[in-house]
Amino acid sequence: METKQKLMDSAFRLFADKGTEFSLTEVASEVGIQKASIYAHFSSKEDLLYAVINREINQYFLEINEHCDDLKSMFVMIFDYYDKSLTKLYFWKRLLLFPPKAFAETLIAKIHCLSEERFQMVKDIIQTNMDKGVIRCQDPESVAISYTAMTHGLLSSILIYQPEDVTVHFEEIWENFWRGICSNG
Repeated sequence: METKQKLMDSAFRLFADKGTEFSLTEVASEVGIQKASIYAHFSSKEDLLYAVINREINQYFLEINEHCDDLKSMFVMIFDYYDKSLTKLYFWKRLLLFPPKAFAETLIAKIHCLSEERFQMVKDIIQTNMDKGVIRCQDPESVAISYTAMTHGLLSSILIYQPEDVTVHFEEIWENFWRGICSNG
């Protein structure tokens, strides 16, 4: 793995654990280089963190949105993204609860914009399924809010409980949600 990628991976883990309180010395130590060598790849700690956050935004939003055309596949892909590493969940919780002030107008705004796009995508999928008679007619925004609340609630539950205790029930939770919105009940 190239040094730049190792630096980003280290900063990702350290941000998930410590927020912006991590140091470039810690990053360099994890990667096995001198702190000064970081500057061959990134101009500052903020530059490194910006690259890390931007990479995660692209993975979480753009890659999932690009490959999903139904609610269940989106649901599965969201949890697959987090299932790869609990650190990802800690990273996002920290980023959203305590965003670095330096990025409030750039990356955080991008997250909000992409969240709105995903919400609209969910609403469009719901409306399409209502038009086909798969989902019973109701307010698509209300169903999209329920879908989003279910997803976010499960992600929070993984932090509170043992992840295995929650993930073992994903299929049941999905089926209960789906039966609740389907036209054939």
